[in-house]
Parts: sequence; C-alpha cells; structure tokens
Amino acid sequence: MKETDLAPKKTPKSHLSKLKPAKVTSTNGMSPAEQIDWQQLEAELEGSPISQSNDLGTGSVGRIRALILAGLHSGAIWPGMRLKEVELGSALHVSRTPLREALTQLKTERVLEVDNEGLRVRKLAWADIRSLYELRGTLEGLAAKLSAQRATPGERHFIDQLLAEEKSLIENNASPEILAKHNRRFHASICKASGNHFLEEQLNQLLQMMVLLGATVYSMETRLANILAEHEKINIAIQKNKPDAAEQAMRVHLEAGLIARLHLISQAEHPQMD
Repeated sequence: MKETDLAPKKTPKSHLSKLKPAKVTSTNGMSPAEQIDWQQLEAELEGSPISQSNDLGTGSVGRIRALILAGLHSGAIWPGMRLKEVELGSALHVSRTPLREALTQLKTERVLEVDNEGLRVRKLAWADIRSLYELRGTLEGLAAKLSAQRATPGERHFIDQLLAEEKSLIENNASPEILAKHNRRFHASICKASGNHFLEEQLNQLLQMMVLLGATVYSMETRLANILAEHEKINIAIQKNKPDAAEQAMRVHLEAGLIARLHLISQAEHPQMD
C-alpha cells in the first residue's frame, strides 16, 4: 500500500480545464447542473476512492460517471435531485453518447432512477439506510477481523499513522469534507489489509450506494470525538492481533454511525425520504 500525502495534488488538464467555475450561490438563470463547480470537483477527483476503479481518460464515460459521484459526495448533487441530460451535457461540455452511457451505468447501479417526471438521484428510505449499514457492518467487521489476523507490519503502521493524522486534523479544525475523505482512507486501508480481494470488491460496490446518504456525519461536531475514539479501538485491536475485538469494534462504530446518519438526514436541507 502506498502512502499518499494529504496535500492536494496537481490535476492534469482535461476537457473541463477551460470551464469557468459555476457558483451555486448565484443562479443568474443557470440550470442546476450549470450551478455546480465541475472544475473544482474534477480537481478533487484525482486519487479519490471514487476514481480508483474507473477509467478516467479525458472525456471518457468513466470520468463523467466519477464526476457525478463526486458531486454526490460533495453535496452539490443530492438524493432526489432532478438531472436533465441536456443540461448536464452543456455544463460538462461532453457529447451525448458518453453522457448517456455514464447515466445508464449509474441507473444500472441504482444510483439514479427514472420516474414519471424523468431522471433523478435515487432517494433511500430509512429501512434502506439501515440495510446498507447492516451490510457494511458485516463486511467491514470481517475486514477488520482479517486485518487483525493478516496485516503486514507495514500495513499496521500505515493504519496507525492514518489514525494519528485524523487526530491532528480534528485538533486543527479541518473541514468536514477533508475529515470525510480521510475517514474513507482509514476504512479503505483496513479493507486492503484484510488481503481478501473479493471482500474489497464488494465494499467498493457498497461505497457507490453510500453516496446516496448525503452530507457527511463529520458535519456534526458532537460526533467527532466519538468517531476518533471508535477508530482508536479498532486500531488497537488490529495492532494487538485481536481479530474478534477488531470485528466487534468496527460493528459498534458503524452502528453508532447509523444513528448519527439518521439524525443528520432528519435535519437535512434537502429531504431525502419519500
């Protein structure tokens, strides 16, 4: 596993490099798609968990798909939001064929759906959210257990270092978005250290559905200390080769995450329940 720096990386020029950033706070008659700062999303895309399993060539279907997912991660696109093909094509400066293919993929993955009024981002019911967290608890609990058994000294050191970095970020009042990205690195490193490629593949697919949950729980200041404490328990169990303790700590962490998530959704600016 290669350790990456937290500092932003330079992003290669692409088909979006000439776009002027759109400001969400000023509509000026722009469509919802044109109000999204796609250039900023692309700059943040390189090296993110979303991009790791996609072909992100310039103008590719993979890049269009990844940008829409990045919009969901950032909150620029939210569950229930209407998406119009013509407006997306104009905002992204892409042709109809790759855009349609990207949208078709996202519909197949059930991130997008079509109803009587057209295309929209899928909204999850409360029962769906609980089901997602139950599955995540099972898969990530197994990943933590296997990591405690199989992780190499280098992988254990990397996980421990990520926890130290998270503590520093919280102490220095990092933004919820930065903390959420770092959290994905922490969980991904545990999955990678499990040594089970099929488990990693399943968790990557689950991540695609997690974008439908909206804003990160790191926006809840009262949750930060608890998240760090829960991560510390997971890390200690992995470092001390205690598989059962690692699995239990991960399950407790995700159950607490579910409770926080439901609370956050109930107060969301963009209601996500049908």
